[in-house]
Amino acid sequence: MHGAWVLRSAEIVVDGTPGVLVLKGEDLSAAYPGMVRYTLEFRRGDTVLYTYLTNTYEYPPANPQTAESVALTAFHRLRQELPGRPDTFVLHPPEPVVRPLPPHRPEAAVIIQGSPRLYGNSAILAGWAADACRDAGMRCETLYPAEMRIEPCTGCFRCYNAGRCVIPDDMPAIDRALAEAGLVIVCTPVYTETVPAALKVVIDRCQAYRAGRVLAGGETGRQAGILCAVAGRKGAENFVCVSRVVGSFFRFIGAEMLGEVRVDGADAVSDIRATAGREAGVRAELRALIARAGR
Repeated sequence: MHGAWVLRSAEIVVDGTPGVLVLKGEDLSAAYPGMVRYTLEFRRGDTVLYTYLTNTYEYPPANPQTAESVALTAFHRLRQELPGRPDTFVLHPPEPVVRPLPPHRPEAAVIIQGSPRLYGNSAILAGWAADACRDAGMRCETLYPAEMRIEPCTGCFRCYNAGRCVIPDDMPAIDRALAEAGLVIVCTPVYTETVPAALKVVIDRCQAYRAGRVLAGGETGRQAGILCAVAGRKGAENFVCVSRVVGSFFRFIGAEMLGEVRVDGADAVSDIRATAGREAGVRAELRALIARAGR
């Protein structure tokens, strides 16, 4: 554990067999300043029969409770009630252990096509990126967040208890793809100077992906990222916000950003393939960046 300490411990006899109730704190400040996770366990030997987890970031400033007070209350309640009502607690299976993530595979790439338009310019750009990946010998998967059921992040921070999100939707498919990929390519249009809503939801929900990495021990090998962006207007200034948002996303998941492929002035031509030489130029940029990912 990450700098763990025992706050409370008590031996309890349940159904004639002794067990130990332990409340531990754990320093997770590597994830967020001052973050502490509290784990309450009832175990017999090496077998954990019950767990309860909470962390300091679950409790916003206006909440009168704190993680430590809630954890201590849970400890004292279980100490009193567990001997007389064991079925109330031990029938609930403990949280699964957070397992180390598999190492990123250099031959695997994932493209996140962030536009809600399945046949728009960002989709064309994503197709060129997929071609470049396959030409480089990589296995490539393309994900379409706008076509998936992904709910907004609620900022509950419960993912830092057990390394998984509590919202039941399609986000685990993206988490699995990110965990495996040696290369992550984000293709996006510029919407009101930033990324579309469906892509931003994915970025926010990667909080749980990061929590899983932190709780499982951190690094899983080198991972690289490339941004491919399309702007309707001409000029580098149109990409400033998108670059910052996607750059922050790559830093958040632990990927090294290799570079950006920018296509501007799309509104004037409607179809980015209509500009002479543009496709060849973009494909060449993608090949060069993807070659860097394999080094």
